[in-house]
Amino acid sequence: MENLSSTLLEAANLMLVGMVVVFGFLSLLIVCIQLMSKAFAGEVETSVTQPSRRPAVQNDQARAAQTTAAISAAIHKHRQK
Repeated sequence: MENLSSTLLEAANLMLVGMVVVFGFLSLLIVCIQLMSKAFAGEVETSVTQPSRRPAVQNDQARAAQTTAAISAAIHKHRQK
């Protein structure tokens, strides 16, 4: 029983050390990123892009005709096999 409790204490200690190391590393990473964003804030150019024109929408009859032609061609090709 004594062996189990010492193993559990060692596991808890190792877990705590690992969590502290990860927390410290992530905190340091956040601080470095914030410092870099402040240091390079003036170097970034922001450009506003104009939205692209939407392509002209085909009317429903033209779209239906194209769909019918595509389906007919697919059926014809399938029957040839």
